[in-house]
Amino acid sequence: MPEIDYQVARLKGGHRMCLLAEYATPGQSHEVHSHPQGQLYLAVQGLIVVESTGMRCMMPPGRMGWIPPYAPHGAVVHGSPNSDLVGYNIFLAPELCGKLPELPVVLRPSPLAHALIERMVSWEGGVPPDESGYRILDVLIDEIQRAEADPLRLTMPNHPRLQQMAAAIAEHPADETDLDRWAERLGLSRRSITRHFRAETGMSVVEWRQTARLQKGAEMLNAGESVTAVALTLGYDSVSSFIALFRRMLGVTPARFARGPVDPAQAEQQEAAA
Repeated sequence: MPEIDYQVARLKGGHRMCLLAEYATPGQSHEVHSHPQGQLYLAVQGLIVVESTGMRCMMPPGRMGWIPPYAPHGAVVHGSPNSDLVGYNIFLAPELCGKLPELPVVLRPSPLAHALIERMVSWEGGVPPDESGYRILDVLIDEIQRAEADPLRLTMPNHPRLQQMAAAIAEHPADETDLDRWAERLGLSRRSITRHFRAETGMSVVEWRQTARLQKGAEMLNAGESVTAVALTLGYDSVSSFIALFRRMLGVTPARFARGPVDPAQAEQQEAAA
């Protein structure tokens, strides 16, 4: 499987799609860039933080990201994967992207979507061997349309002063600075912050901070920190409250998440039995 190279054309030989393995090491980043192809990305190992058009989202193993054609985006790999393979990219010609979301998004793909990608990984050169390959791709696109959006997505506000607040929260999500203090710092009323922040991000400030905490917590767990240390560092009242929220939002406990990749269907069964 050829390694991805962001400096060369992704579709060759008249093919309308190509699957490429991505190899990276912890801390490696891709600077903000764009390309005319749509990009589906399946995370396999490590933890990937993606930023695109004012959105910051986290991709743990098993999640799938979607970047529409020409959308600017960048990414950073966190954690210590067991090998340098961190995921698979599927680049799509623009004419294949019409059914997929217009904005970047992280999704929870179905077991069928995972199985279809496993089939694609076996294709020589990462391209369909014949027209039946494109029929497999059509089914994958249908599955992506039905997939649920991942909850750990942060949209940055447009207002410059609200951006300043959001950036500070993302950097230090355990900081409990309240809205009255932020209003003083930013020169805005509490009501203006509340109204404009929700209108521009789709979340309240409390919900945004909660998601930022979980993103940061997932990064720390992936880097080897203990569940207790992560909960205390992020300012949770108790370890149990952190575990309960993490499980509700991500579908697995922090301990299960920290152990690394697992098939999503198996994870649900294991967590239900726990």
